[in-house]
Amino acid sequence: MTSGERKILDFGDLDEFEPRQKTASLPLERKAVDHAAAFPSRERDDEGQMNIRAPEAVLKRFREMAKSERYKLGAFLEILMNAYDQRHDG
Repeated sequence: MTSGERKILDFGDLDEFEPRQKTASLPLERKAVDHAAAFPSRERDDEGQMNIRAPEAVLKRFREMAKSERYKLGAFLEILMNAYDQRHDG
């Protein structure tokens, strides 16, 4: 057989394999491995995310207003909420 030829797999050889027996400690071991292998979150602890359902025209207007003032959407939302608070508290 040359290096470019493919070798046919003999699935009959797989008959000798049997699945491992489940042990009681397997879920605990899996949790420990998952915890050790997990990457630390890159998200800040003091940040969150939310989804706002509104008419597309309102969302577009909000995005355009924030962009024209060079604010991120979250920062612009905070500015609007602070202005609302000042108007209703003062």
